[in-house]
Amino acid sequence: MDVKQRYHGWLIDLISEPTGYSFRCWLSEQTVWLSDSKVYPTPQQALEVAYYRADLETACLSLVCFLNEIKGHCYYLSSEDHQALTNSILEFAKSVC
Repeated sequence: MDVKQRYHGWLIDLISEPTGYSFRCWLSEQTVWLSDSKVYPTPQQALEVAYYRADLETACLSLVCFLNEIKGHCYYLSSEDHQALTNSILEFAKSVC
């Protein structure tokens, strides 16, 4: 039994596994998806983690987009600073999940 649910622009797909439930989060009409590759005992637990992961990815994408927008317009942010901040955001997202 697979269940699909929309959440803040993401499509969350709950997948029934032999020992529980896993999830995949799809960004609207993208072929790219994310998952933590874990199996949770209940669909509610898998859905809670999927919500958290979607929120985290949305926040990270927003921050990186903001940094890209101000690049070149913000004289106190060097290219090295911009790259370091972007890498830090992406590394944080990887380490949390």
